[in-house]
Amino acid sequence: MTVVHIQVLGGVFPCQVGVMAAWATGAGQALVDRELYLPKEWCEDRTRCRAAHIPDELGFATKSRLAEQMIERILADLPTGRVWVAADEVYGRDGAFRAFLERNRLPYAVNVPADQTVLPRPGRRHLARLVERVAGDQDWAELTAGPGQLESRAWQWWVRRIPDPDSEVGEGAWARWVIVHRRPAEPDKRDYYLAWDPQETEVEELVRVPGARWRVEEAIKLAKSAAGTADYEVRSFHGWYRHITLAQLAAAFLVAQAAAAREQATPRPDGQLGQRGGLP
Repeated sequence: MTVVHIQVLGGVFPCQVGVMAAWATGAGQALVDRELYLPKEWCEDRTRCRAAHIPDELGFATKSRLAEQMIERILADLPTGRVWVAADEVYGRDGAFRAFLERNRLPYAVNVPADQTVLPRPGRRHLARLVERVAGDQDWAELTAGPGQLESRAWQWWVRRIPDPDSEVGEGAWARWVIVHRRPAEPDKRDYYLAWDPQETEVEELVRVPGARWRVEEAIKLAKSAAGTADYEVRSFHGWYRHITLAQLAAAFLVAQAAAAREQATPRPDGQLGQRGGLP
């Protein structure tokens, strides 16, 4: 089995690294797919791989490539309408991952590092430097991006379209954006995002995507606490997939039941309670 050893506080502990995909709607959020991350040194040791029942044809893939595999599996089942992709810095800083989303016409808002290059002009190449030079205090808008675990998530946002000679033009064109947020009490601590979506998108919709990133964490927390994704011992490739798949299915069932219970308890305009339903 692929086991990565992590050293913490002087001790060495084994762990297995999974890449998870979550789906979020107004009714809730749940994990919907998974891939096991195999370190390069594992993939190069075929004897070790065979002992863990890892298929011979399976080679090394970065976390971004694994995420692309999961998104490709989901594409055919996407509902009509705009479906956003949100991802943390591991994926956001990968230009190939962003290009993959653009080829599939998937709007995204992904976390990027402060030194992300956004403009070709000297002095404004890095995102953090651009914000320092261009964003005045009056340019930050306070918008609510949805409730969080501990606070209302009312942050200050700076949103600007990126001038790009390769961008589409005309009606229905898509555009690239810079999104930055900060807490009013800590203006020097910022998170940075790159976004790509139809140019007519409202700012309020743009900020909801990075603001909803906490929902992925909520889905993972539920799967760990109630469905066993953090409590297992497997030593084979297929064993990991079997356990994580069942755990994700169990967690999704709990989310659907909670959504159905909320819907049933919600009064309708006629005064009656809503009918039982599930996640859309």
